[in-house]
Amino acid sequence: MKKVFGYTAAALLAFAVGCSDEKAEPKKEEKKTEVKQEKKDPNAEKIAILNFETDLVKQLRAYHAPFNAYAASLGADPKPAQADLDKMKADAKAAGEKAIAEIPSIAIPTEFSADLQAAYKAGFEDLKKSYEARVAGLDDAKKTEEADALFTSFEEKVNAEHEKLQLLPASFAAELQ
Repeated sequence: MKKVFGYTAAALLAFAVGCSDEKAEPKKEEKKTEVKQEKKDPNAEKIAILNFETDLVKQLRAYHAPFNAYAASLGADPKPAQADLDKMKADAKAAGEKAIAEIPSIAIPTEFSADLQAAYKAGFEDLKKSYEARVAGLDDAKKTEEADALFTSFEEKVNAEHEKLQLLPASFAAELQ
């Protein structure tokens, strides 16, 4: 019995010593992976752009939805009651005014390059003007065409930067329809 107890104690001691060595190695590996993660990811800016644009599209959808609803109701058959049309028009106007007020304050990530930040700022100016024209276009169809042209200008400015970074062109207009 003493021999069995002796062998068991020796095996347990060897197992404990072996396990303690294994715990020391992962700590070294963890430190190595932390150093690797600190290196800059070459696609980090592209990922940040796509995340920013995803959030931007969500925000623009909220602004654009009342305009889409109003435009769809104008072409609907049978046409909605005038009171409903007036409410949709008022909702679209309120959404447009909110867009005009909020677009200049959209925060462009500071990790973007200076050229990219400038492109977004210039694009946001066109986007703001687009919503100004869109609000005016509720009563004047020519202003709607102007709003579409300004929105296209916004897309072109953003897509010029996409080309430089070898990203696919963004299609904000398609996302909002």
